[in-house]
Amino acid sequence: ADRPPSALDPGRPLLCVPLSTRRAPLGVLTLSPPGARWEPDDAVMLIELIRRASIAIENARRFEHNRDIAETLQRALLTELSAPPGLGLAARYLPATRGLNIGGDWYDAFRQPDGSLITVVGDVTGHGLHAAVMMSQLRTALRAYAVDGGSPGRLLTRLHVFLHHLQPDLFATAVIARFRPGDPTITWAAAGHPPPVLRLPDGRVRVLDAKPGAMLGIPLRQEIADHTEPVSPGSTLALYTDGLVERRAQGIDPGIERLAAALGGCGAGELDTDLEGAADRVLEPLLKDSERDDDVCLLLCHIAGAPSSSP
Repeated sequence: ADRPPSALDPGRPLLCVPLSTRRAPLGVLTLSPPGARWEPDDAVMLIELIRRASIAIENARRFEHNRDIAETLQRALLTELSAPPGLGLAARYLPATRGLNIGGDWYDAFRQPDGSLITVVGDVTGHGLHAAVMMSQLRTALRAYAVDGGSPGRLLTRLHVFLHHLQPDLFATAVIARFRPGDPTITWAAAGHPPPVLRLPDGRVRVLDAKPGAMLGIPLRQEIADHTEPVSPGSTLALYTDGLVERRAQGIDPGIERLAAALGGCGAGELDTDLEGAADRVLEPLLKDSERDDDVCLLLCHIAGAPSSSP
């Protein structure tokens, strides 16, 4: 049977082209001609193709390296949440299913010196290592500002000034809710962010649609306003990023309605005893058959102690 001539056949001409990046050699590509010899134009074309292949390999390696760093950084910052007695917290973060897979979404919960619990969900524009680094800086700055006290609106206003000074060409959105021990209200504020969704103990759901402030970092002087909402035992507040509710050609409002329906479908007993499971069940209908172009972040805050007669 006929066999293709071997590249090691001493009777055939070979074209040996180094395959390398700017940092290191990758190897040598050895080619034998389809005919008796290489035509000059063919050799020039192949050398150029191999040069471009080397660039593509280097870019792919850099992409993988940056993605690994960004994912490690983001996972390190998305730590386990510690809730005070009487308040349950459950958080979920899912990277985009397309692209670099790492963005600037984050969640956090921490105490202020007066015992108040600050809960926050934020979203830095863009994706990749730069977005993840900026997310970590905003998260750290917010914790530092909160040590001096301050309401959610005041904290977001300071964060806005910080971001505009640090990175004038970068923007972010965020929502903060503050829970105070023994206080039958929550105080919240938003900067360019989707509104919180509140499930009442009787299963009714409200979208807290007070007008938010502008995005963080835009070249605009702003004082972000606080909003107060009454809550009672058995109430659950959902904070989230737009990646959970926004879909192409649909906008954001239908997604918020789906989130409200999913949260309203959770029973009070389930929220009291299995908030982690409830978070998964809230996510499921919103992510079903979904190719995500953006990260998804969800933070559920549940005030324990729903009346036994609640659904």
